[in-house]
Amino acid sequence: MLLRRAVENPQQMQDLSHQNEKGDLVNASYYHIVNPSTNTIVGVEVTHNFSTNVNTITMGTQHALDPLTTIKARVNNTGKVSALIQHEWCLKSLFTIFGKVDTKSIDKRP
Repeated sequence: MLLRRAVENPQQMQDLSHQNEKGDLVNASYYHIVNPSTNTIVGVEVTHNFSTNVNTITMGTQHALDPLTTIKARVNNTGKVSALIQHEWCLKSLFTIFGKVDTKSIDKRP
């Protein structure tokens, strides 16, 4: 089941959705276009899981280094950090380097 309500304007978007997991999750998101010429965007998403009563807050950003190269990064309150750089080397063909780290498990032994 997916119920969604979205409000948009040219500079920002808010979204509230209640989705899958048998209606167990609800999430709300907001993003804002900081600079349209460099496609600089910041955003936040809040997710609540009813069965575990856990909230997750994720913040992210993206920025175009040039018309063909974009960088993105995000971090959440559980310590997960990810980043990517993406380059369009020919029409609709992308080269992407992506990394993800769980900062809370860095010191743990396998």
